[in-house]
Amino acid sequence: MTQVTNNYLRAKLQRMIDNWSNHHTDITSTTIERYSLSMQWLVWIGIFSICFFFAQLISSVIIISYYGSVDIKHIASQPDNLNALRYSQMLATIFSFFLPAIIFSRLKDKKFGRYEHVDKGFPFIYIVIISLMLVAIYPLIDLTFYINKWMPWSNWYASFQDDYKDIVKGLLQNDHIFIFVLNFITVALLPAICEEWIFRGTLQRLLSEKMNIHIAVFLASFFFSFIHFEFSGFLPRIVLGVFLGYLYYYSGSLWANIFAHAANNGAQVIFMYLNYKGIYKINIDQPELPKTWELIVYTAIFALLWYWFYRLTQKKKVVLL
Repeated sequence: MTQVTNNYLRAKLQRMIDNWSNHHTDITSTTIERYSLSMQWLVWIGIFSICFFFAQLISSVIIISYYGSVDIKHIASQPDNLNALRYSQMLATIFSFFLPAIIFSRLKDKKFGRYEHVDKGFPFIYIVIISLMLVAIYPLIDLTFYINKWMPWSNWYASFQDDYKDIVKGLLQNDHIFIFVLNFITVALLPAICEEWIFRGTLQRLLSEKMNIHIAVFLASFFFSFIHFEFSGFLPRIVLGVFLGYLYYYSGSLWANIFAHAANNGAQVIFMYLNYKGIYKINIDQPELPKTWELIVYTAIFALLWYWFYRLTQKKKVVLL
C-alpha cells in the first residue's frame, strides 16, 4: 500500500512539474506574440535599424582611425594595406545582421536557435544537391548581370561602384595564405551565418507568418539585395536570395542556407585567389554572357536537381511552416 501511495505521489509530482514546465515554456516562447504581426514587423525594423546604424558607426570609427578618412578612393589607393578594412567589415557584419537576428529571435522564442530552425540539421545528400545546384544556376546569375546593366539604377553611384570594385579587388587579390583565410572568413563564412540568420531565419520567417510564402521569399530577397547597397549586382542577388529563400522553406534548416551561402561566396574567394596566382584565369570586371545552349542546359539541370531536392524534403516532411 505504501509503495502504491509513493508511486501515486511521484506521478502526481511529475505531472505538476510537467505542467509548470509547459506553462513556463509557453510564456517564454511568446514574449512578443501578444502583439500583432504588424507591430512585430515594426519591432524587427527598429531592432535592425538601430543595430545597423551602430555597426556602421563602429566601422567608420575604425576606418577613420586607421586610414584617416572614409573616402572610398583614398582607401582604394592602398590595396596592400586593407587589413583594417577587413576587420571593420567583420565587426559590421556581426553587429548589422547577427546581433539583431539574435535579439529578435529571443523575443520570439527563448530557446536559442529554435525560431530560426538552427536546431535542425540536414542530411549529407543535401550538401551534394545544393553544390550541384549552385553550379547549375550560374549561367542564369550571369544573365541577370547583363539585364541589371539596363536597369535605371545601373548608373546610380557609378563612380562609387568603380571605387568599390577596386577595393574588392584589393581585398581578394592576394597570394598570402593568411590573407586568403582572412578573406574567406570575411567574405564567405561570416556573411553566410549572419545574413542568413537575419534575412531567412527571422525576416522571411516573420513575413511568412502573415503572408503567402512566395511573397515572403521575394520581399526578404529584395531587402537582402538592397541592403548591400551595391547596385551592379542587385538583380543577381535577388535571384540568389529567392533560391536561398525556397531552400530554407523546404529544407527546414538554416544550416542548409548557411552552407549554400558560404559555398557561393567562398567559390568567389577561391577563384579570385587562383586568378591572382595565375592558376585559373577569370574575367574579374565583367562576367561572360552565357551562350543560349548553356543557359537552357544548365537551367534544365538546375530544375531537375531542384525537383530531386523537393522530393527528398517531401519524403522527410521537413517543409518549414
